[in-house]
Amino acid sequence: MNIKITHKWLLDYLDTDATPDQVREYLSLCGPSIESVEKIGSDYVFDIEVISNRIDYASVLGIAQEAVAILPMFGKKAKFKENPLEKYNFKKYYLTHDRDIDNKKLNIEIKNKFLCPRFTAVIIDNVKIGTSPKFITERLIACGIKSINNVVDISNYLMLAFGQPVHVFDYDQIKGETMIMRESKKGEKIVTLDEKEVTLPGGDIVMEDGSGRLIDLCGIMGGLNSAITEKTKSVVLFVQTYDKVQIRKTTMSTGVRTVASTFFEKGLDPERVEPTLVFGVELLEKYAGGKVASKIYDIYPKPSKEKLLMMSYRLFDKKIGVEIPRKKINEILINLGFTVGEDSKQGLTLVEGQTLHITVPSFRTNDINIPEDIIEEVARVYGYQNIPSVLQPIVYVDQPKEMEDIFVFQNRIKIFL
Repeated sequence: MNIKITHKWLLDYLDTDATPDQVREYLSLCGPSIESVEKIGSDYVFDIEVISNRIDYASVLGIAQEAVAILPMFGKKAKFKENPLEKYNFKKYYLTHDRDIDNKKLNIEIKNKFLCPRFTAVIIDNVKIGTSPKFITERLIACGIKSINNVVDISNYLMLAFGQPVHVFDYDQIKGETMIMRESKKGEKIVTLDEKEVTLPGGDIVMEDGSGRLIDLCGIMGGLNSAITEKTKSVVLFVQTYDKVQIRKTTMSTGVRTVASTFFEKGLDPERVEPTLVFGVELLEKYAGGKVASKIYDIYPKPSKEKLLMMSYRLFDKKIGVEIPRKKINEILINLGFTVGEDSKQGLTLVEGQTLHITVPSFRTNDINIPEDIIEEVARVYGYQNIPSVLQPIVYVDQPKEMEDIFVFQNRIKIFL
């Protein structure tokens, strides 16, 4: 999987003095592989390879997070101007929006909550469909995405910005103001946004409205019957995470693969849903003239729990083979989004010196599971090129003469044959 992002877009979040070529070179050495950087107009476009277990950096924000950790290792300034994960949240949203507004409503039912770890939605009224601002259009086109209209473009912009696909429905096309998420029945059909009829094998995640019509092949593509058109006045901004295994099964069985499904089948962070929805509301208000008409619907039955790993500094030395300064270890982990605490008491989990309490950020819980994963993160950012190559010590074991005679005999037979 590859994504494209622009340099100017990266600078929305990142304060750095690194040039585009330096960003490509240094990040490719220690993190995501940037396969090319191309100048387009006054901007530069990065083409980035995303490996399957690192879907967290498949976005502008994800690359900014990597840059904050990696670029300083090469003497370049790099820090967040403002971390959007801290800027966009429900707590701050409700400082400027009515928590209980109900001008328009949705009746929401999720039949199987295991299929959708987190469901959020909000209704935006008075939307004016038109062209997107120039900067959104230019960025999307540079990244290989066609500009359609301001509302659809905003949904694609959110996906590239935060790495969280979203969908936007025409609220007035949802019969009975009802959305029911369930598993499909074998043989059910849906006409998707590309105007193709898809026959479902059964067990797929779908959304039906109050009339029983399927309006979304969830995580893959929306239904044509609820699409945004030039007549749309009210929309439902819809941000979720899905069971990655089921999304993968559906793409394989139906042959329908989209950019969104490529994200969802790798397993997304439920905590990323919240800032994406709040940022989406801001963009729809600003660039589509929208006005919030409902409360935020947030169904999150099993909130993510913090993952805590404990280890000693000495384990880094032992595994990496070189003593990296303790301050540098902490700096690397913090810049990658980890929270680091120390305990000077020995014996909590490891008797080898000071114990580190490392909290894994929610967007890394899929690939960080054991202390060795943490060590690998520190090693790659520190730079494998900075770690001396040392041959492992060889232990010589004296073999009995009989074993040597057997080896010589076998070797002679091989030569003879």
